[in-house]
Amino acid sequence: MKNLKPTVKHIFILTALIGIAAAFMMQPGKIHAQNQQPQKTESPRTAIKLPPPLEAQPLAQDTLKIRKDNGEELYFNIELALTPRQQSQGLMYRTEMPEDSGMLFLFNSPIKTSFWMKNTLIPLDMLFVHPDGTIHHIHHNARPQDETSITSKFPAKAVLELNGGTADKMGIKEGDQIIHRLFNNDAAKP
Repeated sequence: MKNLKPTVKHIFILTALIGIAAAFMMQPGKIHAQNQQPQKTESPRTAIKLPPPLEAQPLAQDTLKIRKDNGEELYFNIELALTPRQQSQGLMYRTEMPEDSGMLFLFNSPIKTSFWMKNTLIPLDMLFVHPDGTIHHIHHNARPQDETSITSKFPAKAVLELNGGTADKMGIKEGDQIIHRLFNNDAAKP
């Protein structure tokens, strides 16, 4: 029978795999419930950069429009982040997003929520939305990789993430309305 003594090489590889698995499992999600802040952890001496999850959950695709106060309508292709897992992943690890695209996070009921940009590689505008689709707060140009909490200020039914600078470039303002079936307003008139 072969000698099954572990070598230093085997022990090192096993220790590294356990460390990577533990770090991956302890990584906090993107969304934090009311009054929760992203936890700051001390940086280890040697940082391990983890790859994105191997199997990202596919997201439903749809379109929505934003009706500005002057009646102009802007159309966006969106992905729907409806489950906690999809919302936790959000737009993390993406290096680009088409100009006319975004991601809509829909919650079961209005909540005061906060987002952060950890592992998000592109700047984003975050539009916090009332249950009727009215935009009540816009956070402009959230910085990639920033762990600062970005809050909704008021309870939000949804958050629409667009490329950073889109709201200013297209004149989207608080008070404009997102028209989509999930807000039960897709038949609304100007």
